[in-house]
Amino acid sequence: MKVELTPDAAEWVRAEVAAGTFPTPEDAVRHAIRQAKRAALRGALDAAEAEGGCFSTDDVRRYARDHLDTLGQTPKGS
Repeated sequence: MKVELTPDAAEWVRAEVAAGTFPTPEDAVRHAIRQAKRAALRGALDAAEAEGGCFSTDDVRRYARDHLDTLGQTPKGS
């Protein structure tokens, strides 16, 4: 899949690679996608908690692992 970045996003990627934060542009984009997924997961958990839900640490880990499994992206070592 090819993706065209906005000029602002492309500049961020170039700057991060130049600074040595990421070895390649692809790594920078992968990082940004992982961060977006984490933010969405946090948002879902925050919304559920605001509605009166309560979760144990194990509940949250299980939910996150199951969610990542459905995406085929469970981190290695989990």
